[in-house]
Amino acid sequence: MIPLPEILAELVMALGGALLAAMAWALLRPVVRPSSPGPGRPQALGKVLINMSIGLVVFVWGLASFITRVH
Repeated sequence: MIPLPEILAELVMALGGALLAAMAWALLRPVVRPSSPGPGRPQALGKVLINMSIGLVVFVWGLASFITRVH
């Protein structure tokens, strides 16, 4: 059976990685403009970068916890 601290570290690492990957995808995907004339909705670059940094911090925290627990 897998110990609870190891599972929690893996879960934190997975959530941080998922947030980081999703925000990177949102930043890199092409902007789809509506068919009507006029400007489309601009990307919220600040919000994406903040969420990416949060995801990176959570991922590193989970990775550090996972590395220290695997003795």
